[in-house]
Amino acid sequence: MSRYTPVGSLILSIILMQPVSAQQQSASDLVNRATAATPDLTHGEALFRHFCIRCHDARGSGTGDREFPRLAGQQRQYLLNQLAQFITLDRYGPQMHQILNQPTLANPQALSDLSSYLAAQHFDSFGEHGDAHSLGRGRQIYNERCAPCHGTYGEGRAPVLIPAVGGQNYSYLLTQLKGFAAGHRGKVESALMGAVASLSPNDISAVADFISRMPRSVDPHYGVVGVDR
Repeated sequence: MSRYTPVGSLILSIILMQPVSAQQQSASDLVNRATAATPDLTHGEALFRHFCIRCHDARGSGTGDREFPRLAGQQRQYLLNQLAQFITLDRYGPQMHQILNQPTLANPQALSDLSSYLAAQHFDSFGEHGDAHSLGRGRQIYNERCAPCHGTYGEGRAPVLIPAVGGQNYSYLLTQLKGFAAGHRGKVESALMGAVASLSPNDISAVADFISRMPRSVDPHYGVVGVDR
């Protein structure tokens, strides 16, 4: 019997296909070098349109039915960190490994350009949602377990790489929360997995739906914009 599972074989083949430079550097080293680079948003847009638009939509809004996340308006440093983890295989994602396994993207300048372009894009509030049957329960869970880190409006905390989650696509949120609950995603704080692990499937669906309807900030014309607006 082979010692490798089909998934293990896939991961091994991806590792073997990685550029030598990507294999030899750590995610933190790649992030540090990308952070130090001066971003070129025009080049970042060109990279996005060539490599990312098929899955993440022309506006960076993702595609809910295929569980691709919304990237527009996400924090630059968080995006940088996640892209680097995909390149160094610290975060699992076969489709992302395949896209990023190219010298055109797997270098600090390209990562700086792409992440800066996405962070600068306008965040629209018309994403994918759930059935709205348990928003009250979702609100309660979010306020108790998520808001202390992700913020009242789902805006995240850039200095400590806590992502903005407000308005993220429901299907993507649901998949990620289920993965956290099952302990299937690496490089995630144990406190996060613990907070989600005790939630029932219905609770996870409720909080994912609530988050998908959240704003990320205060609207200058209407004040605080809530999920019920």
